Amino acid sequence: MTRTTAYSILKELGNDALYKYIYENIAEPIFDSHRVTNPFPQDFKDHYERMLIAHADEGDIRNRNVIIANRIGIYLGRNSRDLQIEKIGEITSINMNGEKTPTSLWNKTAIK
Repeated sequence: MTRTTAYSILKELGNDALYKYIYENIAEPIFDSHRVTNPFPQDFKDHYERMLIAHADEGDIRNRNVIIANRIGIYLGRNSRDLQIEKIGEITSINMNGEKTPTSLWNKTAIK
């Protein structure tokens, strides 16, 4: 049996839900990953709680937040075509722990 991870939980959530989230909740055509990861615990509460449990042995809540945010970023990159986004660079912004960290910069590619 495969281990449950933040990434496997994102796969369960699926591209349709993430696409809808990105296009309905982020008004700007260019956004950074923190615009997805920071509100994730509130907007996908059940999924996020499962992710925290899946990574319970990987440190305190701050460390697990970083791990989960990293997995979300990896997921966005691997599924960018289906999510209709493209990575256009990197930027520094505030993460869910309130720290300035580098993150990916994305451009929406779907025509509205």
